[in-house]
Amino acid sequence: MSQSNGNELEFTAARILVVDDEPANLLLLRRLFEHDCYVACAQSGQDALDHLSHSYFDLVLLDIMMPGMNGLQVLQIIRRNPQTSALPVILISALSDNQDIIQGLELGANDYITKPVDADIVLARAYTQLTLKRLMDERNQTISNLKMMQEIRERFFRIAAHDLKGPLSNIRLASHILRLHTQEMPVAQDTLDALSMSLEKMQEVINDFLDTAAIQTGKLELRLDCVPMERLAWDVFMQYEAAAERKGIRLDSNGVKGAAQMDFARMCQVLANLLSNAIKYSPRDSTVTLASEERDGKLMIYVADQGPGIPEAERSKLFREFSRLSTRPTGGESSTGLGLWIVKHLVELHHGEVGVECPPQGGSVFWVSLPVCTPEEL
Repeated sequence: MSQSNGNELEFTAARILVVDDEPANLLLLRRLFEHDCYVACAQSGQDALDHLSHSYFDLVLLDIMMPGMNGLQVLQIIRRNPQTSALPVILISALSDNQDIIQGLELGANDYITKPVDADIVLARAYTQLTLKRLMDERNQTISNLKMMQEIRERFFRIAAHDLKGPLSNIRLASHILRLHTQEMPVAQDTLDALSMSLEKMQEVINDFLDTAAIQTGKLELRLDCVPMERLAWDVFMQYEAAAERKGIRLDSNGVKGAAQMDFARMCQVLANLLSNAIKYSPRDSTVTLASEERDGKLMIYVADQGPGIPEAERSKLFREFSRLSTRPTGGESSTGLGLWIVKHLVELHHGEVGVECPPQGGSVFWVSLPVCTPEEL
């Protein structure tokens, strides 16, 4: 099948339904396509609908003027049916049927051709609609595959949360009991310390991946309240006091003041992530500082460490998903590469900002900016 310019139009495996009450028109259109396509013919509107209810088609060539049910009525039914609503339809009309053509386009026809039929025009317009449909089918298939992969991923995370959190709690309980009964056994205590560190790593991985899934699916909701910074600092410091003590790191929160509008649990997660990173990358016997201040209607929260800092060339990667920097934790701690990415999204959900400053003398100062508030009682 070819046009007059010699460009071959391939419709291999395409299925076309031709609808016209005139046998001569059916014969002409069938001959145009039958060498490369499957072509079915219908001589009435009802016959066309019967074909569509039993078979799949990629394109319909539909005559407007037919006795009984005309082409416009057939088009309306095609568009109302969810199974055929997106099916490409090219109307066939007489040159004088401009009003019918306009009405057909308003009803959802994709294109039209006029009688007497010009073979090259029919082929070109049919090719355009078949190409668009193929692209749309590929797009829909891609979307369907992505949705399926997302559902599998969410199911995996739910299973991981359920099947891993329980055993981790049991191991923690067993570790606590063993520690009480082996206080006079230094080797056993060292082993339990290593076990505790492994449990912390596992818990961090599980939490990071669950939070990533919640953020990416838009299923993370905030419960905003006016929270004093002292309450937030105390809760987060309690979580990381033991980890800091193991490295001889001092936690300083004397400069904490003010309050901000926040989801307490999620902002605990933000500060816990920043504090955890500060401890990971700080040398032994150093200080990690948490401070806050009100500035221009914002509460500025700072987490500062005395570590090696962040190379200037790598600072743009900090808040990316699965980012890895050349700077390594000072105590051999692990990292999923998701923590700061999660921090960024949680802060943005609060309509805040997050960033980092690297002083010339070394160390890093991560900051979070949140809308300030005034609680009834501080």
